[in-house]
Amino acid sequence: MATRSASTQSLSSEMPSALPQFLRQDRSTLIHNFNYLENDQRDRLSEQHDNPEQESEWARLTGNDIAIRNRYINVEPFANNRIKLAVAEGYNDYINASPIALGPRRYIATQGPKSTSTSQFYRMLAQETGRDTPAVVVMLTQTHEAGREKCFKYFPDTPETPLELQPDPEINDGFEGKVELISVEEDATSRCAMRHLKLHYKSAKAEEDQNDDEDWKEKEIYHLLFVGWPDFSVPEGENRNAMLKLITKSAELNKPPNVPTPAEFPPALDPASEPSATASPRIIHCSAGVGRSGTFIALDFLLAHLERGNLDSVPDDVDPIFDTVNAMRRQRMMMVQSEAQFLFLYDVMRLAWLEHHRAADAEP
Repeated sequence: MATRSASTQSLSSEMPSALPQFLRQDRSTLIHNFNYLENDQRDRLSEQHDNPEQESEWARLTGNDIAIRNRYINVEPFANNRIKLAVAEGYNDYINASPIALGPRRYIATQGPKSTSTSQFYRMLAQETGRDTPAVVVMLTQTHEAGREKCFKYFPDTPETPLELQPDPEINDGFEGKVELISVEEDATSRCAMRHLKLHYKSAKAEEDQNDDEDWKEKEIYHLLFVGWPDFSVPEGENRNAMLKLITKSAELNKPPNVPTPAEFPPALDPASEPSATASPRIIHCSAGVGRSGTFIALDFLLAHLERGNLDSVPDDVDPIFDTVNAMRRQRMMMVQSEAQFLFLYDVMRLAWLEHHRAADAEP
């Protein structure tokens, strides 16, 4: 396995000296570090593949009933860190979605729904988001790119044409409903289409004698569709600025609750840590739910630390960006999938750090 370069080994003389050490690393060092992450991930997956009967946190699920629900054969959640649908014992509880914990911040990274998994997607949404708060969904892909379906169009076009959710024949426990479009607006600053949706759903039956009339519930959803981000790549020009506005907008819509950022970096990055009692995870997806989704989540987390001043005095031997990507990849494979996306994190954080401190210096 390649060894990770120390952040003091390669510095660019063109970087402002005020920048912390982790933001002064040159391109070759960053590429080396990305390759380290890639090799580390490859070793973990190979170890599990070679020893399938050995218990491992990198275990992968098998079986046709699992594979048919995946959009891509090589992207799936780890068996010990996945969202499990609340279904009766003996039924398939699988959905290609992983809980991502970074300090007290909670996300769900998932693949773009397929036509056959739309009902499962909304079941997960109703199950995993706060009961008294709207769900926030960020979609970072177009439905079709380069002539291929990247995500099924799982939301209604007009208020007059709600999306019907039929009972799932694989589960057959009575979960059904519809999704209504309440309003849609184009937000110029974030270059996204923001849809206010309402999910009407009938809960899965726990008892045979449940009163059907009392079993219907409602869930508000804010759905943010951003299409300025090509697959495997990064948003450029105005789309980059818009994406940063989208991060802020999605966080604001997720309030209340106001989930705090840890006071220091690095935070507790233990995926098994208890979530805040008021936290409701944002659901983030692109097509596979790893590249664009992982990059978005990393920036949301890191920019929150920047705003709180937690990146002002980072020791020279600590790289918060590398550590964040590494923490995410321990929870879902391939998060921040491409080299371009990894380098993009440093570009964005470098500019954001300089802008943040220019603004702070300008204050009286």
